[in-house]
Amino acid sequence: MNDNKLKTVIMVGRTEAGKTTLSNMLIHDTDEALKTQSIGRIGSIIDTPGEFIENPVYYRAILLNSYDADIVIFVNEADDKESIFPPNFATAFNREVIGVITKTDLGHSLETAYHNLTSAGVTTIFEVSVQDKESVKRLREYISK
Repeated sequence: MNDNKLKTVIMVGRTEAGKTTLSNMLIHDTDEALKTQSIGRIGSIIDTPGEFIENPVYYRAILLNSYDADIVIFVNEADDKESIFPPNFATAFNREVIGVITKTDLGHSLETAYHNLTSAGVTTIFEVSVQDKESVKRLREYISK
């Protein structure tokens, strides 16, 4: 996949939510991923470590790096029991914020994940599994220029 057709996005979500795996699927069509240690890029995707949303001290790093992005993506794993995102956190960004529920193939109810994302201020939400190439394709098309 040639990422020059994708808008620049920043992925934000807890550790193990699938941000790097999803980024690699969107850019390289592979689900390989290593633990993200610092903010980095995978093509046009800014990948943030989960610790940056898990620790409010790092919120400003997320906000500052979002200025380089066209879209902010809040990533919420399908089986998350509680939200990592503060209420209405999406309003802190001066650009579009969308939600992605990952690992939808694991059979968990998505009700809590939807609640987590809508409470954070997200209105557009995608359900994605890296095992389901069509779900990745729908997201890729949305973030294409």
